Amino acid sequence: MTELLIRRFLGDDRDRTSDARVRERYGILSGCVGLFCNFLLFAAKLIIGFATGAISVAADAVNNLSDGLSSFISIVGFKLTGRAPDEQHPFGYGRTEYIAGLIVSLIICVVGVQFLQTSFTRILHPEPVAFSVVSAVVLLLTMLVKLWMGSFNRTVGTRIDSPTLLAAMQDSINDVVTTGVVLIGMVAGQFTTLPVDGVVGVLVALFIIWAGIGIARDTLSPLIGQAADPEIAQAIADTVLQSPGILGIHDLIVHNYGVGKSLASLHAEVPDTADIVAVHELIDEAERAVWEQTGVYTVIHMDPVRVGDPRIDAMRETTLNVLAKIDPELTMHDFRVVEGERRINLIFDVVAPFGYSEEKKEDLKTRIQIGLKARDKRYCPVITMEHKMTL
Repeated sequence: MTELLIRRFLGDDRDRTSDARVRERYGILSGCVGLFCNFLLFAAKLIIGFATGAISVAADAVNNLSDGLSSFISIVGFKLTGRAPDEQHPFGYGRTEYIAGLIVSLIICVVGVQFLQTSFTRILHPEPVAFSVVSAVVLLLTMLVKLWMGSFNRTVGTRIDSPTLLAAMQDSINDVVTTGVVLIGMVAGQFTTLPVDGVVGVLVALFIIWAGIGIARDTLSPLIGQAADPEIAQAIADTVLQSPGILGIHDLIVHNYGVGKSLASLHAEVPDTADIVAVHELIDEAERAVWEQTGVYTVIHMDPVRVGDPRIDAMRETTLNVLAKIDPELTMHDFRVVEGERRINLIFDVVAPFGYSEEKKEDLKTRIQIGLKARDKRYCPVITMEHKMTL
């Protein structure tokens, strides 16, 4: 069924998932499927909830209604994501997909809180719950529908690498568990006078809230500014370092503007004796290679470094030894030397782990200065502290 829908909706374009328009159509297809199925499930469960008086079933029904609304929001999100860049948004609208996912998570959490309150009321003031084989069969069928929806969203979400659709997949699996618990509660309520329906309603509500928090966490992270995918970062580094004449890289930063839309910047170290025009051409070639191999638009800054000078190399090695003795995780770059008659300025940037507070960084500077002066009293370190971005 999944492949049939994809073929009917996308035709021969279904394999061109890197195309923004094709990706948008995949998202709209998933949203339409979600709208249809969730409203169908909402109607079925609402009827059962009213017929049996089970608050847990009614809660599950409204959960499906919120899922349908989430599907509509995801459609809007994919339509906005597919918009072309403009003057106000030169990097496009890719992040709107994350915003859509965040709105979905908030709706889920609100629904969960409302039914948590209602379920507590049902525990304090229990009411009898009717049970019928027809109701149980309908609930089982809704579970099968949700299992298929989970499989559908996993297939489409994986194919286009969509966090919104993968979140929808997880939400479908959560709904299967939720409905299963509701069904067990309905059966158990026939054999006890305890407020099983209210207790199950609380469990369902807590499950809904937990699912909403999980989706919010996943969508907030790229909006706030999460670290780059290690595989993408390593691929960028490897591609740049394949260029002859580039000795090393540092300060690699990757900005995410939506799935498949990233901008990177980095510093590439080149010999200070190299011809600047030739290096410029080399940098341009490296930027094109990164784009062709990773799809990431990259801006490379050239950092000239002195190589083949035994005196400078010895000072660099001395500095690295001092850093390693203090903390093996410390690294440095942009090492330069300015020599005077009575002092030698060692200028470099130190990259410290995120665990270092500002106070600890200042203490680190002092320890580096003491360590270097112990090697040579003329050494005057000029240190810039940084934290690790990606590499």
